[in-house]
Amino acid sequence: MKKKRFAFPILQLVIWLMVSVLFVPAGQAQYFGRNKPNYRKFDFKVYQSPNFEIYHYLENDSIVHALASSFEKWYVRHQILFRDTFPERNPIIIYANHPDFQQTAAVSGEISIGTQGVTEALKTRVVIPVLETNAQTDHVIGHELTHVFHYRAVFENDSLSMSNMRNLPLWLVEGMAEYFSIGSVDPNTSMIMRDAIQQDEFPTLKEMSRNYQFNPYRYGHSFVSFFGRTWGDSLISTLYSETAKFGYERALERVVGLSETTVSNLWKNSLINHYTPLMEDSARHIPIGRAIASPENAGEMNLSPSLSPDGKYITYFSERDLVSLDLFLAEAESGKIIRKLSSSLRNRDIDGFNFFESVGTWSPDGKKFVYVAVKKGRNILAMVDVDRPRRTREIVVDGVPAINNPSWSPDGSQLVFNGTVGGNTDLFLYEIETGKVTNLTNDRYSYIHANWSADGRYLALSTDLPQESQKSKIVNFNFNLGIMDMQDPGKSVRVLNVFPEAENLNPIFSPEQDGLYFLSNRDGYRNLYFIRFEDEKVYQLTDFYTAIAGITHLSPALSVARETGEIVYSHYQKTNFTLYKASPDEFLQREVDPMEVDFTASTLPPFERVSQPVVDSKLKAEPELPLFPVDSFAEKPFQPRFSLSYIGSSGVGMATNRFGTGVAGGVSMLFSDITGDNQMFAALAVNGEIYDFGGQVGYQNQKSPIRWGGMVSHIPYPYAFLNYRLDTLATNDGPVQVENLQIIQYRTFEDQVMAFAFYPISTTRRIEASASLSWYYFRIDAYNNYYQFGYYVGESRERLDAPPGFNLQRVSLSYVGDDSYFGIASPIRGRRYRLGAEQIFGSVNMTSVTADYRRYFFLKPFTFAFRGTHYGRYGKEADDQDLFYPLYLGYPGYVRGLDYNSLYKLQGSALMDEQWSFENLLGSKALLAGAEIRFPLTGPERLALIPSGLFFTELTFFFDAGVAWRNDDQITFNPDELREPNKRYPYFSIGPSLRINVFGALILEPFYAFPFQTGGIGKGVWGFNFLPGW
Repeated sequence: MKKKRFAFPILQLVIWLMVSVLFVPAGQAQYFGRNKPNYRKFDFKVYQSPNFEIYHYLENDSIVHALASSFEKWYVRHQILFRDTFPERNPIIIYANHPDFQQTAAVSGEISIGTQGVTEALKTRVVIPVLETNAQTDHVIGHELTHVFHYRAVFENDSLSMSNMRNLPLWLVEGMAEYFSIGSVDPNTSMIMRDAIQQDEFPTLKEMSRNYQFNPYRYGHSFVSFFGRTWGDSLISTLYSETAKFGYERALERVVGLSETTVSNLWKNSLINHYTPLMEDSARHIPIGRAIASPENAGEMNLSPSLSPDGKYITYFSERDLVSLDLFLAEAESGKIIRKLSSSLRNRDIDGFNFFESVGTWSPDGKKFVYVAVKKGRNILAMVDVDRPRRTREIVVDGVPAINNPSWSPDGSQLVFNGTVGGNTDLFLYEIETGKVTNLTNDRYSYIHANWSADGRYLALSTDLPQESQKSKIVNFNFNLGIMDMQDPGKSVRVLNVFPEAENLNPIFSPEQDGLYFLSNRDGYRNLYFIRFEDEKVYQLTDFYTAIAGITHLSPALSVARETGEIVYSHYQKTNFTLYKASPDEFLQREVDPMEVDFTASTLPPFERVSQPVVDSKLKAEPELPLFPVDSFAEKPFQPRFSLSYIGSSGVGMATNRFGTGVAGGVSMLFSDITGDNQMFAALAVNGEIYDFGGQVGYQNQKSPIRWGGMVSHIPYPYAFLNYRLDTLATNDGPVQVENLQIIQYRTFEDQVMAFAFYPISTTRRIEASASLSWYYFRIDAYNNYYQFGYYVGESRERLDAPPGFNLQRVSLSYVGDDSYFGIASPIRGRRYRLGAEQIFGSVNMTSVTADYRRYFFLKPFTFAFRGTHYGRYGKEADDQDLFYPLYLGYPGYVRGLDYNSLYKLQGSALMDEQWSFENLLGSKALLAGAEIRFPLTGPERLALIPSGLFFTELTFFFDAGVAWRNDDQITFNPDELREPNKRYPYFSIGPSLRINVFGALILEPFYAFPFQTGGIGKGVWGFNFLPGW
């Protein structure tokens, strides 16, 4: 049979496939989304200990060795509990401070201010910063190393795999890490347990597994401690392994022979029996003073209070607006909020605020306020005019990248703060006028919460310097009170002998300088105390059954007005942090023994152990350092090597039929070096015959502030259609006429080389650029199926002539911003924008432009959303329908109610009169506008009308508008020109919709739209989108 050349507009279809996707809104995570910038390069070195390979860039060898020794210490402790050893050194990545840690490339996701460490699964990499205090760093090492043993227990067990991780509830995983690194005595966890028992809102294990309103760290810590003290610490790792295999309910039955319900009741009853007698005095339930920041007038979390020197005003952080923690200024007497001093939306180049463990400070005249922020990979001091908060001075302290807890000197000329440099935390003095920085301390101890005396001579502080009774200890992780004389040339610190082994924090001089107010957990709670210098007597001022506290045990929770002595404290009760204001004479004046401590109230029950303690005994034992000979620790050169970080597979299948044998399947792999600075991606897929193999290999370098990379790919694009024609078929009796039902199989092959780069300016803004060269060539196969008089008579296959190949080159540049906050199913606050241009040349020359701006105003509980978007193709060939499939206003996310199904239902309506043409919905350019009122219908209690922990929905009332046009068309808003040639009048649509968030994996949007142009609103139509709200 004669071979035929098959005519078809190949170029049109190919370019449509390659190019038109650019004009459909991209996935939200790619089109918009926040960034994780690299503000500096980290030149890592390697330090090997017997069981760890530590990647760091610290200059102080003694600090590196101390950190390595701490890891080895925790390794020995955990080894006993897990009964496991490391066959090879485990990788550890250490950053010198928290702002550096937030830039790590080893962890792909965003790292918040509150994240203090991460352990990654496949490579069991532990990634941590050196934290503000020695105790914090040591605890995080112990916590994260627990997770290393967790992953090994799963991955190195022949009967377990990665899929078993889903059986492990977060409260068990994090509870083990907290218990193994803290033990059974913890004032923070005990505070939350006492409050839960008092409010009768204590969960079962099943409720904890389903509802994340119960903090998995604190409740998990409490349960694992209960389990260990009841059935033995040695059974905890067994419970973990059995849970990975069977789930926690069956694991409890197998390990202790009891049901989840029974174990939950035993746990709750142990807490009731232990804590209820400690809370019987009703006076302990009543806060002292007046609530000035509570859920009634502020938020549920009101943190880091700071009174002005005259006591008239107060600043604090609060999530009053639900979506972010902002800095507020309020009247100290009434609590009335005056204004926001700072927010993440107002200060868009600021990457975050340290509201967890830092407090701001007032100028002596009360006109300015200084707080700590994160910007461009370091802490800065932001000085704001309280009357004109938009006037903010940003202070970058040279040589001190991590800063906390500034305190303004009484004469207004200096700021003192603790800073972390090279892995060491010391006190620094900053001259405001000259910018001079003086290092006040320089040793291995930690110094925090520094505050000036009223005359400016002394600093009160908290430190892990030992008291007299503690000097025999190798390591002291408790905080003592210290005083530094600023007139002493050596700036030595005198440690006060009060409450040894307790956490004594947040010291503040009284206005008369006759003593110190401070917080201590010496009675197992955290209460307010006063030490009088004259006779060194100590007085307890509060006696609460919960605590004066912030989010962590190091959070500043106390403020004293320097001139008036008025006191504000943060009180935890009913899961809220409320600020109370009182004068000194309103507090208790109970004298207590300064050497007496009792941690009964901070001990997690059961108080009397049933089994032999393992965790607590190991934590209390003095570590015998060094654990290994000095020569077993050594520096090694860093040599980046790729190893597998992720592998995914779609499976493999094979099928055979009369057209041949086909294969379908694919695999993708991500490789990276240990620090994540270099990444390589490879993918291979096949769907059909041997010609349908495709693959790509890419590389990305994340070491520099500008991230760059490249990709090489070969991708087949198969497509087919049916063709019917008359044909002749050769037989033994000669040619016969037959009907030929042809399947024409097209394959377009794309070979591409691409280079790309993007520069994250901040967490909210970035620049993207790319360039590519693409080659396209074709293969066409015809599958002939012959019929005569309706009966099948035979088949054949032939390869048809294909058109010649061609090439396209492409360059693009975009500027993207996104500081929005996502709600239930759409953004609820902030803004998004994208400005981009792309030039395509080669066989086709065309320019495409994108301009997209979206704004969201949150007025609890409503969000008012607005957008304006333009997609356009420009150039002589932009309107060529033989080359490009036109833009269509009915695309999902454009104008609701104009999709094909809706138009079919609207036939005969006022919208589609006799002169209406479908062409009016098409064009090479589109301009869209929209407005929505969004209302959370079901979801979180504080946000939605109907509280629900599972069903998250958002009710929306929308207004869509759009117009599409070509080069020769004109946009008109004159109704008289509605149907004139080359005139394009916008389409509009209004109606309600309901967005449904399906467990965070998918957002569904049924809507009822009323599309119209002129003549009023007519017929409505139902529709459905699978998109989050724009």
